[in-house]
Amino acid sequence: MMLKIKRKRGSVKPLRQTVERRGVEKTKKESGVSGRGNHRLYRFNTDLAFANELRHLVLKLSPPAFAHIEKALKKIGRLKLAVLTGVFLSLENSRVDVLVAGDDIDFKKFNNFVKQLETQFGAELRYVALGVEEFLYRYDMMDRFVFDILEAPHKKLINRLGIK
Repeated sequence: MMLKIKRKRGSVKPLRQTVERRGVEKTKKESGVSGRGNHRLYRFNTDLAFANELRHLVLKLSPPAFAHIEKALKKIGRLKLAVLTGVFLSLENSRVDVLVAGDDIDFKKFNNFVKQLETQFGAELRYVALGVEEFLYRYDMMDRFVFDILEAPHKKLINRLGIK
């Protein structure tokens, strides 16, 4: 899992040194987007006993940028529904992490999008992409898979189908 830490110079150095000694490895320094400065990227050892707790803490402190994810999803095709759950809401027992329904989905772009999110979250994502007709059929038939996703805690980024 890669972490972006925004900080003032010297403000987290003691904490950073302590965390590095406990199993976090500093990986590299990367130049910022649009010349905004440098970022230090870190990754931690997932074999540590507290790795899962640390991951949840980081996700709570810096929740996913849903607006950024929504913007990226709109480039994939004519999406009518985009639902995030699981990893995005720190849920461990969800059936999927991303559900999208739309027409003319560019699966190459969608796969690249998923790979980018997997890199950002440091976990393999479970996802499903359905056509609008198939989703509506499953929804109308009260398909257990679809309703398990929609009844669990989730975040709808795009909802042009009026799904509640």
